[in-house]
Amino acid sequence: MRSRWTYAAAALIALALPTCATAQDAAQKGAYGDWAKQCESAPGGGERCYLIQTVKADDQPVMVVIVAYSPQRDRIAAMIDVPLGMHIPSGLDVRTEGVDKHIDFEQCLPTGCRAMLPMDDALIAALKKGMATEIAGKGRNGADVALPISPQGFSEAFGAL
Repeated sequence: MRSRWTYAAAALIALALPTCATAQDAAQKGAYGDWAKQCESAPGGGERCYLIQTVKADDQPVMVVIVAYSPQRDRIAAMIDVPLGMHIPSGLDVRTEGVDKHIDFEQCLPTGCRAMLPMDDALIAALKKGMATEIAGKGRNGADVALPISPQGFSEAFGAL
C-alpha cells in the first residue's frame, strides 16, 4: 500500500511542479528552512511568487503545500496537493494551536487531489511562531492519515513573499 502512495505522490509532484515553475521561466529560488520561495513569469507580464514545501515520508514526497496570494480569493491561500488514496468525502483538516479548519477537495486529477485553504491571520501567525501544524484526512481504508507541515523557515519565507 505504501508503494502505491509513494508512486502516486511522486507522480503528483511531477504534475504539480511544472505548473509552478518551468525551465523557461528563469525562476528565482530562495531557501528558508523547510520552505522555498519561487518566482516565475506571470501570464500577461510581471512576476508571481509563492512559497512551497514538499512533505516527505520515508524520504518520498507525499504532499505539496504552496502558499501564495490568490487573486480569485483576494487573500493568501494554501494549495494542498495529496496523492490518490485519500477518502474524498472526508476532506482534510488543518490543525495547529488555536486553529482547526476543515477543507474540502476542489479538484482531483489522475495523479492526486487538491484542496484550497484560505489562510487567516491566526494560521499565518501560528506558522510564523513555529507552531506544529498538520494536515489530516482519512485514507481509502478509513485509517487516519496525518502529515506535518514544517513551520521551520516560514516566518522568513513569508516575509520575503
